[in-house]
Amino acid sequence: MLHGVRSDGSAGLEQFEPGWRAALGYADAVTTRSDAVTDEEYAALAGRWDEGQIVEITQVIGLFNYFNRFNNALRVETTR
Repeated sequence: MLHGVRSDGSAGLEQFEPGWRAALGYADAVTTRSDAVTDEEYAALAGRWDEGQIVEITQVIGLFNYFNRFNNALRVETTR
């Protein structure tokens, strides 16, 4: 496993604490289907984070999605 990603491309989320697993699952849901985050996904997040933290988590997800889409559309190459 390299940087928490398995050879099949899936993330090894079991290595994270439950709150972070919920946040990462929520990030995946918001990124792939933001208009269809389920009540169960939100409840898992709300069980570990307060409303203010959920707003911040969602802001970070949205911001990084914006950066990624912007850079992908303009074919900006990543730097190291």
